[in-house]
Amino acid sequence: METHSSLVLRRNVTAHFTALLFGAIAACGGDDNGGTTGGGMPDTGAGGTRDASIETSTERPDGATADTGGAGASDAPPNTPDAPRDTMAADRDGATPDAIIPPPTNDARSDAIADANPETGTGDASNDMARSDSNADAGTVDVATDATGPSNDAPAGCSLCASYGPAEQAGRITTSTLNALSGIGSSRRNAGVIYVHNDRNVAQFFAVSEAGALLGTFNVTGATVEDIEDVAVAHCPAGNCVYLADIGGNINPRTQFAVVRTAEPEVRVDMPGGTMSLAGERLVFAYPDGANHNAESMFVDPNSDTIYVITKLAAGMPSAVYRFAATFGGATLTAQKVADLTVPKSTDREASSASVHPCAPAFLLRTYNTLYEFRAPPGSALEAAFAATPTVVPVATETQSEGVTYRADGRGYFTTTEGSQPPINRVGCQ
Repeated sequence: METHSSLVLRRNVTAHFTALLFGAIAACGGDDNGGTTGGGMPDTGAGGTRDASIETSTERPDGATADTGGAGASDAPPNTPDAPRDTMAADRDGATPDAIIPPPTNDARSDAIADANPETGTGDASNDMARSDSNADAGTVDVATDATGPSNDAPAGCSLCASYGPAEQAGRITTSTLNALSGIGSSRRNAGVIYVHNDRNVAQFFAVSEAGALLGTFNVTGATVEDIEDVAVAHCPAGNCVYLADIGGNINPRTQFAVVRTAEPEVRVDMPGGTMSLAGERLVFAYPDGANHNAESMFVDPNSDTIYVITKLAAGMPSAVYRFAATFGGATLTAQKVADLTVPKSTDREASSASVHPCAPAFLLRTYNTLYEFRAPPGSALEAAFAATPTVVPVATETQSEGVTYRADGRGYFTTTEGSQPPINRVGCQ
């Protein structure tokens, strides 16, 4: 039997331990609010959910699951990422990091692979950063014929006209020194700019607007010429270049000919410039028979950079086509004959200029009284056009027609002529 004194002692001990237990509970601040405490502080007990204020990183997680503080588990330290994060500040594509796009290069053809898979909204808009064309329309395929088009980056919307409308005058050149125009080329770098040159022995060309206003005079240094007869604007290691064809052989018979090129300058239609010197490089070539051949037509294949020269024979005599690689600064190259054309016909005068389409296997050949277009079947290489039956296309009546060029987007062409205050005529898609 328990004595009175021992009963009193046990009650005192029990009360003491009870007091200690409630004191410990009060010190822990426990409650029944689902495991969270007041004041926005995290709870590390069972069933705890971390407060939203803990994750203070300004970067949005990529599909990561937020911490829920599973039973018995403590939250990660503040600002600890839930999952590996993208390092780019651009928009995120779910949990997959964006591909790092390399910066633009000078190679105008660097976009060929990217353009084969046009933007469809599944990737970032920055997927087309590598384009050299600054005027590309967002969300559009570069070339309507990309599958069979050139490997260079043709302008957005480039296509070949199904048919052409009538010729009309776009403008007139009033600069008195531009009185013997022998070539014309559409700028690839500057919208609304056309390059022209005189039929002279000076390595020089001019930038004009489509209305005919003089925008700049450019002297090409480091390269001598004898008789410049045509001009082309095409790809080169610097991006885009102006190619001057020193191919005339009717003044002084010779056995070596040349092409001079220089990086295309920056020209602004709204701010005409003065005279500028540009460093040039020279390619020397000879014909396989070592003879003198007069020529006034040249273009550069946008697929391969191969240079083509078309000879100028007597009226009514078909022209021949020669080619050679764009190897500048080396030994003299020997051109290779690749075709005899079916024009000029017996009713035509001599061939005086040519231009290749920027995004289709086609080219224009100008004679003094007719303009022909040669088109290869879709999917063919450019040289297949040499065997095609040419079509007569619209052209203005000009005094001595010596210049033709497709528009930079391929949707039409420009022509011009020798003489004082020559017009710039244009033809567009119908």
